[in-house]
Amino acid sequence: MKKSSTSSKQGSIIKRLLTFTTYMDSTIRRGGAVAAIRNCCFEAAFHDWLLGNSVDILSQLLLPLAGPEEFDEEDTETLPIDLQYLPDDKKREPDPDIRIMLLECLAQLCTTKPGRVYIKSKNAYIILRELHKVEKYPSVKVPLENLIQILIGDEPCQGMENLQAVAIPEPLKAKFLQSDKEEAKEIAAEENSTS
Repeated sequence: MKKSSTSSKQGSIIKRLLTFTTYMDSTIRRGGAVAAIRNCCFEAAFHDWLLGNSVDILSQLLLPLAGPEEFDEEDTETLPIDLQYLPDDKKREPDPDIRIMLLECLAQLCTTKPGRVYIKSKNAYIILRELHKVEKYPSVKVPLENLIQILIGDEPCQGMENLQAVAIPEPLKAKFLQSDKEEAKEIAAEENSTS
């Protein structure tokens, strides 16, 4: 997909996919739509377009993660309009795999400085904070906590603003991969013991 191909036709396709993020009649359709959207989020060149007014992806990614919580007026006003004053019976995405993909979308959008700044300015943190309070699945908590850390942490040093382009030394890369494997085993064991 070339950057020039982000015409109104592609924008309308993405918008149609976004409507399925809250389509409760089919977990398969919801999951497929979110997976396709996640794939689009891997391309940093599209982040400004995806987060801009023509697509406005942030609201549609956060809405399934939001619950019925009420926030104070100041916090509510900084949220995207679609996330303000949600009904008392608002339910979060029930499928943990779809929640993970939604979090991965948001994490990818946070890999660039403009994406992080925009997502922080829309107070996405408070939606994620409330999700963290009720999340039962360790496999969802890990990407959720990683995303929260990106949003509340300090900005990377100059020259490292694009997290996708940061060069990781090989010894550290091996250490991180080993840590990820161990964490995956712990998560699997914990989820097996609770089911």
